[in-house]
Amino acid sequence: MKLTLTDFKILSTFPTGSSIEFHDQKVFVVGRDAREVLIMNKRWKELERIPLVDNSAIPIEQKIQSDLEATTVVLVNSIPRMLILGSGSREHYHNKAILLDLDSYLKDEFDMTVFYDRVKAAGITDLNIGSAATLDEGHIIMANRGSTKNPDNHLIITRNTFWKHQTDAELEVLPIKFPGKDEKLKQAGITGLTYSAVNDWLVFTAATNENGPVGVPGDSYLGVIENASRKIGRKDMKVNEIIPLGEAEKSLKGYKIDALCMQSEKNARVKLQFVADNNDGVSCLFKVRIK
Repeated sequence: MKLTLTDFKILSTFPTGSSIEFHDQKVFVVGRDAREVLIMNKRWKELERIPLVDNSAIPIEQKIQSDLEATTVVLVNSIPRMLILGSGSREHYHNKAILLDLDSYLKDEFDMTVFYDRVKAAGITDLNIGSAATLDEGHIIMANRGSTKNPDNHLIITRNTFWKHQTDAELEVLPIKFPGKDEKLKQAGITGLTYSAVNDWLVFTAATNENGPVGVPGDSYLGVIENASRKIGRKDMKVNEIIPLGEAEKSLKGYKIDALCMQSEKNARVKLQFVADNNDGVSCLFKVRIK
C-alpha cells in the first residue's frame, strides 16, 4: 500500500487529543482531559465545543485521570451517537462511558464496571482500552493496548448497545499479532481503530513508547486487517499489512499517532484523518490517503 500526506494542522488551542471521529462532514476530537469535544468541519475550521465533564471541582491529580480515550459512532434507535469509553485501567476513574447524541449533543453516562470485569475474566488482566470501531451488523470492536509489562494487544468484540446489557452482551477476546520480526513493532500498542465497510478493512494505528520517557518520540505504524468481518469468531486476527509511518512519510516522523478516523472510502483506497501528539502536549491533525 502507498500512503500520501495531503494536509496538516496544529491545534494550538486544544490540549492533546486522544480520539477522533468523522460524521456528517464534521470532525469530532476528544481531548485526553475529557472536558470537551471539539467539533470542526472537514477543513478543520472550528464550529463549536461540547462540554463532556464538569471537572471544575475535581482535584488536578484526578482531572488527568479521566482517560476517556476510545470512541466510535453508533446508531441507537436510528440516531447517530458517539460512544466514548474510559480505558478501564483504574476502576474508580476509568470505568465511565458517555453516549453523545450527534444531533442534539445531549449525553448519557454509564458505569462500565460489570462489562469491564467480564473482559478481565476473559483473559485481559491489564485493561487499557484505547480505541474502538463499529463494524457492519452492529459489531463493535475495541482494542486493548499492550504495555511494557504485557506487550500483547487484544481486540474485544461485542455488539451495539452492550453498555445496556453488560451482563449478557456477546463478548469475544482475540489476540492480534503483528507480522515480521521488527522488535520495536512487537512493543507497539494499538492507539486507534477505524473500519472501511466498502473494503471490509479494519485499519489501526499503533505506537511504541506508550510508557516511555516524556519528550522521547517513538515510532508509529498504520496497519490493515483485510476481511475483518469474516475473521470474527476465529482464534486471532491476522494483520495483512503494516506500514512504519515515519518511513512512509517523513513529515510523520517524531509524532505519536493517538487515533484515526475514516473520512471517505472507495474500492481499495481510503482517506484517513489522524490526531497526533508532538510530545509537547500539543495536538496535531493529519490527512492521509492510502491505496
